[in-house]
Amino acid sequence: MSDWNPDLYLKFEKERTQPAIDLAARISHADPGDIIDIGCGPGNSTQVLKNRWPHARITGLDSSAQMIEQAKAGHTGIKWVLKDASEDLSALGKFDIVFSNAAIQWIADQKALLDNMFSILKPGGILAVQVPCTKNMPIQTELNRLVSSQKWCVHFFALKSMHYSHTAGYYYNILSALTGEIELWETDYHHIMDSHADLVQWYKSTGLRPYLDCLRSEALIQEFMKDFHFAISRSYAPQSDGKVLFPFTRIFFTAKNE
Repeated sequence: MSDWNPDLYLKFEKERTQPAIDLAARISHADPGDIIDIGCGPGNSTQVLKNRWPHARITGLDSSAQMIEQAKAGHTGIKWVLKDASEDLSALGKFDIVFSNAAIQWIADQKALLDNMFSILKPGGILAVQVPCTKNMPIQTELNRLVSSQKWCVHFFALKSMHYSHTAGYYYNILSALTGEIELWETDYHHIMDSHADLVQWYKSTGLRPYLDCLRSEALIQEFMKDFHFAISRSYAPQSDGKVLFPFTRIFFTAKNE
């Protein structure tokens, strides 16, 4: 899959950062010394951690070189690490907070990932994660329908799933084997978008990426985007002022290393 486009991702920086703010606010750790942000992207979520705990030693980790370069350019006083989170993390040391905002859905074996993340917590440390729950969202169901259609399926027959959406119960079963101190909740954000074109741009930097990579010409990409725009316009009715509400479900959890 192609590398991330930080500028496109940050087009909706406010909306993408708010869940990180909400998750950080729920972390009950008075004075963490060491914090790591797993899947830090361009550093917007890592800056949330820096703002709340300015004296902590903070590390941002991501597998995208472009995202790490953007993070370095835009945020100071933070250590940045280029590394795949699905690999062994033990060499990074131990942390008071292991944080992840909208990142683990890109890794297939999330049980192994969460076990790995939990293992680098100090005693009393807290794992804090937010993950999109897109499985039943119209933008995802319309995408699934489109890519499996007779017109488009020939382009994607060899594509393996690269986005893994699970339920709150799935995460509870993993966490309950690690600790008895768990908080788990869901939030529905209603993002106010100017148009359906904004919904397309939002998903172009995330859920659409694997599919766009499979299309071998710009003409095909533009035709696919046009079809996707038409599909989601049927599922998200404009409001009276012409804007479009984009409900987005996210699962949050914290787990303490007892």
